[in-house]
Amino acid sequence: MHEVTHDHANRRLSDAQQSDNLRTFLGAAARHGGGTVTDRVPLRITRDIAEGFAAHSAQGGATKTQVWEWITQHASPDYSAEAFESRWEVFEKERLIRPHRSKRHQLRHSFHPLGTVFLMICDRLESRGGIDELIALLDRTQELLDREHPDREAVAHNIVFCQWVFQTFAVQLEALVLDGTLNELMEDQWQYHHQGLDQRVLRLNHEVNRHFPRDVDLAHKAVVMVEAEQRYAHWAAQALLRVLDHAGTTLDFDVLSAEEYLEAARDAPPEQLAEAGLALVVDAPQVWLDAGAVVDALEAFIPRHRVRCRPPVPKGSPDRDPFGAVVERAVRERVRRERAADRMLLERSRAEMTEELRRSRWPRAVRLLADLIMLDADAHAPYRVEIGTELVIDREAWVTHLHPVTVHRTETPAHPQSPALAASEQGDEES
Repeated sequence: MHEVTHDHANRRLSDAQQSDNLRTFLGAAARHGGGTVTDRVPLRITRDIAEGFAAHSAQGGATKTQVWEWITQHASPDYSAEAFESRWEVFEKERLIRPHRSKRHQLRHSFHPLGTVFLMICDRLESRGGIDELIALLDRTQELLDREHPDREAVAHNIVFCQWVFQTFAVQLEALVLDGTLNELMEDQWQYHHQGLDQRVLRLNHEVNRHFPRDVDLAHKAVVMVEAEQRYAHWAAQALLRVLDHAGTTLDFDVLSAEEYLEAARDAPPEQLAEAGLALVVDAPQVWLDAGAVVDALEAFIPRHRVRCRPPVPKGSPDRDPFGAVVERAVRERVRRERAADRMLLERSRAEMTEELRRSRWPRAVRLLADLIMLDADAHAPYRVEIGTELVIDREAWVTHLHPVTVHRTETPAHPQSPALAASEQGDEES
């Protein structure tokens, strides 16, 4: 499962941001506008009631009086008994609190487990705006792919849903970066900070291609999800950089945690990081010298005399002429290319080289094609290379993309060979 640093695990959003997250989260199931809880008191009452029931779980449920007595003794409530009664009635109506036994005049009640699940979700909303649920969905999708026979439809559904969530977060962050105030940005950007998110997405994409290598539709969905995550990561970085701009201008280094400054130091461009020190003033320490130290330094100073010596004359090599060696090497390369072309043609006037290139690995294919092009460019060689305009694509071959290549043997070279070049080739063959 996902990991969270200690600094971010203990961090909580402001009460206003927590209320806004909760209202937005519950708004998806609201019947009408304003029907959701907007303050923190009802949520505290819900948490206290759940803890009161948990304290009496060994007794098989609890009465309303027992729950309220436990709250007054252990929770130190800042709300009245009337507020507790009101929430209790709502929970009974919504069947969050139910009779422990199906008997008439039953006084003991039980707290439905979904209420505790709601409280756990609220705990995550107090520190993050739903990014943990996206991480959990990515992990569940990875678990599907780790099975021996993964369910293709379930994997595709989760990938598409992850893409939607990433796009929604990216749109929210983009609006926050472009139009939000700095206080809103500093408060809200904590919700979108998570380590290892991009590694999870890339690994998921890799596993999809490994388990479904020929499923083009699923591969496309995975690529779209990666693009959506990259867009989300871009705007998350822009939010962090905007806060860094403010920190560098005001020297307020408390606006970010040490972990986020470390991430900025790794990912932000040097020009952006340099702006943090524009307003810093640094005075270089002065060198302390007294008169005695100056006199002692002058008496001990001995001028250095520089003697220039003529460098030795380089010795030439009597064995070979370096320019002649270059000519000889060019002749040997040309002879090697012509012999290779003769082996391909086999007394024919033309030969198709496309299949030969497809069967070759990349280094050999590159060298073979370069030799043919060099022969075609040589005005004295009786060879011509034709490269087609069609594009041949083969995912299974070593060379996946290439054009058709045909080599032709001409009767005579385009230009007659010079006597000097002929003499050089003859000397190379005799040696």
